[in-house]
Amino acid sequence: MNVTDLSVVLGLGAALSALLLAVVGRRNFLLHAVNPHRMTWLLAAVSVLWVGFTLMRWEARSWDLVTWSRLAGQLVTDEPAPARVKVASLAILFSLLMAGILAWCVSILPLDPSTFRRPQDRRAAFRYYVARLRGGLDFAVLALGDGEQPEEATNLRQLGAWCPHLPKVKSGDGPPHVRDAQEQIDRWRRLAAQINAQIKNLDALIEPGQQGRNRRLVFDAEFGGIFFRYLRQPDPRDPLDTGLYLFGATLNQMEMSNGRAERQFQLLFEALRHIERSVRVA
Repeated sequence: MNVTDLSVVLGLGAALSALLLAVVGRRNFLLHAVNPHRMTWLLAAVSVLWVGFTLMRWEARSWDLVTWSRLAGQLVTDEPAPARVKVASLAILFSLLMAGILAWCVSILPLDPSTFRRPQDRRAAFRYYVARLRGGLDFAVLALGDGEQPEEATNLRQLGAWCPHLPKVKSGDGPPHVRDAQEQIDRWRRLAAQINAQIKNLDALIEPGQQGRNRRLVFDAEFGGIFFRYLRQPDPRDPLDTGLYLFGATLNQMEMSNGRAERQFQLLFEALRHIERSVRVA
């Protein structure tokens, strides 16, 4: 067995992988360098794979797989492998590595917030981070200070599963009853508006610390949690600018304890902020 040719291919592959990581220079390589650029990585993997196929085709002078197999087999036999076969094998292995990294990101990591760019992408961002992702938020709404709600999303499957297990609620003069999903959504809508209306009082609550106003509110409740954050603070000089805020909630206390609800809220917020930059200069 000619281990020299095979070791050269594997050694160069390892060196290229190390160089790729070094050039990117990111601490969280998959999270910040690969996941936000999935299409770029896919095109790069396909391009490198095509280079490998082209070199093999050049050396074999045909697309015959039997001939290709014989040439590739020279990497592990006593017969020296041609240089083009070595480079082609390296390109194919490297493209498979890139494809494997990309497949891991697609299957494990959520879409990066930078995926959503245009105002039309708001609805898609809400559907993805609230309704599609497992766990995390049960409900989220984007609202203006005047009460208008441009976007809203609910994970009805999760919400419907939790409502029957929570304490009964009372509405008006009626008897206590088990809450349903729509009733809980209405309560969250009213709560979002109330937090926005009471933000000055909440700012006054932390004023003795002399650390400025509230930027983000997280309420870790007995049953789940609540999140509130401004995309645009209300402008006191302009009565028409009533601010724009994001409200999110979950009824699952485990999603608060493991931090997944807060992570999804932050991802949704970052996506909306990315879209907001395309609308106005911050």
